[in-house]
This record gives sequence, C-alpha cells and structure tokens, in this order.
Amino acid sequence: MVYIFFATHWALSVLMQSLFQHRYAAHKMWTTGPRRERVLHFLTFLIQGSSYLDPRGYAILHRMHHAFSDTPRDPHTPWVHKNAGAMMWATKKTYSDFAHRRVQPEARFDGDFPEWPWLEKFADAWPTRIAFGTAYSLFYIAFATH
Repeated sequence: MVYIFFATHWALSVLMQSLFQHRYAAHKMWTTGPRRERVLHFLTFLIQGSSYLDPRGYAILHRMHHAFSDTPRDPHTPWVHKNAGAMMWATKKTYSDFAHRRVQPEARFDGDFPEWPWLEKFADAWPTRIAFGTAYSLFYIAFATH
C-alpha cells in the first residue's frame, strides 16, 4: 500500500509539474479555457502539496533559465555556485523574489501565466505546508509499519 501511494503520488506530482507548471505556465505550449485552467491549477496544488510552486515564480525562473542557460545570468546554473546546496538556496531566493513580487523581471519573462492569488497565498502559507507534511507523515506512520 505504501509503495503504491508513494509511486502514485510521485508520478502525479511529476505529471502536474510537467503538464501545468512547465508546459502550460512557463512555455504556453497549449491553451485552455479559464475553468480548466483553474481545475489544473488546483489539482497541481492538491497533488504537489508542500512542494507546490507558484506558477508566476516558476515560469519567470524557467524562462530565464532557457534564455541564459549555463551562463552567470542563468538563475540556477551549477557553474557559478560553490556547491549544490548554495545553488539550491540561490534558486529558492530568486524564485521567491519573483513569486512574491519583490523583484521585477525583464518584461520578456513576465506575464502570460496562470494566476490565482487566493490559492497561491494559501498554498505558500506555512500552516498549509506543515499540514501537508503532517498528513504525509501520518499516512506513512499508519501504513508503513515495518
């Protein structure tokens, strides 16, 4: 049961990351109506839980990555950091600055991504992230008894 839950949760998280965050929010590879966009947005949050990323922050960061790949302007290239931890921390800071509108990106990277302010604020709140982490932990405690 635990393995099935873990594998299914992981696969659905990767699917929503690829389908909604990457292909839809960052690249606009396909279009949909506002209702379906909201459903996909909510499902991405629900499935990814504490790992959910704001589509605005993700899209801007990813668009910059494609524009500046493996150069000092790439927001998450390993070539300008001392180690993987430093790179991940810098990426998190850049993402957060864009997601929370503390930094304004170049105009070419901004706009044309899904926005749902209420959901994004709720998803980013520490109580929400802790609740998801608690739910995951309780599930594994209950069903991973060996």
